[in-house]
Amino acid sequence: MKKIAIRGAVAFVVLLIVALITDNVIAARAEHKISEALYADSNLANPPKVQVAGFPYTRAALSHEIQAVTVTASDVDVPGFGLMSVHTSAQYITVSADDVFNGKIENAPARKVFTRLQLDGVLLGDRMNIEALQIQNLDDISPRGGWETEAVFEGKPEGFAKPAKVEVKLRIVAGTMKITPIKILSAPDGLDIKAKDVTDEGSMDKDIVRRINEAFSLSIPGKQLPMPGDPERVYVSGGSLFVETEQVYTKISLSDLAPRSRPLSEEEQPRL
Repeated sequence: MKKIAIRGAVAFVVLLIVALITDNVIAARAEHKISEALYADSNLANPPKVQVAGFPYTRAALSHEIQAVTVTASDVDVPGFGLMSVHTSAQYITVSADDVFNGKIENAPARKVFTRLQLDGVLLGDRMNIEALQIQNLDDISPRGGWETEAVFEGKPEGFAKPAKVEVKLRIVAGTMKITPIKILSAPDGLDIKAKDVTDEGSMDKDIVRRINEAFSLSIPGKQLPMPGDPERVYVSGGSLFVETEQVYTKISLSDLAPRSRPLSEEEQPRL
């Protein structure tokens, strides 16, 4: 009797392990199919990282609801912006049983869709015509510093031979992302390389102050950003600027999970 119980327990454990492995394989296959579909449809340079949530994943075939699909695409060359990283997560997506296994999502109801754009100093510097732009938190400049809506931008504005450092605030105003100078922390007293650094804004030349404030100002209407809907949050963290938005009780397709990159040139296209 004891041997039968032991054998039964062993058989149950083996079946459980096989079921878990099978579930993981099916989930991985769905992730791969979604990644390849986005890679082909969005002109991405590399397949995006895709993760499906829910355990066991195959339970979604019975409930007709995928708990979450998260897509992270790096170095997306967005027309009008340049290279950025895009993170999108769609949660509680209503799908058919076939869609669960095929990784297909087309005009499917979703309870929530979250999108986050990561803009680094190179992208923003090009956009603002500021060379070698550096972005750092105002209060906590450590690599693990949290997110802040005030920051310090440092770089060389167009027409200047030396860099300036400016405290800025980040806000969303009527659907527009705005970067606004608060205080000039340091700036050259002229345009040439021999200019001296000045740390007292009150003693700076008024024309220099005007030019720096204009250079470190930026407004981007939400409609120009590669995200669904208007931006809701903007902040800096870890040397980058992040813009986020959320949509609730909406519909989503695979093509909504990654922005379309510019078409790759022949040299950039992957080769076997």
